[in-house]
Parts: sequence; structure tokens; C-alpha cells
Amino acid sequence: MKIRFLKSAMSDMLEIKQYISIDNPIAAKRLIKKFKEKTLQLRQHPFSGRVLPETKESHLRDLIVSNYRIMYQVSDPYINVFVVYESHRLFK
Repeated sequence: MKIRFLKSAMSDMLEIKQYISIDNPIAAKRLIKKFKEKTLQLRQHPFSGRVLPETKESHLRDLIVSNYRIMYQVSDPYINVFVVYESHRLFK
């Protein structure tokens, strides 16, 4: 399956990177790299993330990286990453 980062997820990652870069640019780059590496694993195992507890729909899932959630939709032939945000915040 192919991974697509939707504009919303790209914007989220840019905001996260900019915020962390204020204090530690190297850590910001490392975190974004972790997001991408973890997401690339979905090509082989698209259902490896947990089902979103907010929806219970099997095609909507998330991965946890550090204290961030990467939310995605499995929609053959794509995995659409649509949100990346701090896991302590409520999903709207």
C-alpha cells in the first residue's frame, strides 16, 4: 500500500517541528524523522495501529510516537495520514 500524508497532517508536522525547533532544532528533525519512519512501516502492516477509540471504525487507526498520535485511514490502495497531534489533547 502507498502512504499519503494529507495537507492537514503535513501542516501538523510543520507546526510541531517549528515549535520544537525554537528550543532544539536537532530534536525537532529527529521527531519528524520518527513520525515518517513509523508511518512507513504501515506499508507492510496497515492494520498494525490501534482502532481509533473515538470511532471504533476498523479503517480509522492511530500510531503513537513519543507523546504524539498519528491518525490514519486505511483505504486500499492508500494509507491516508490525516492528523498528527499531541496525545494528551482531545481529538475533535
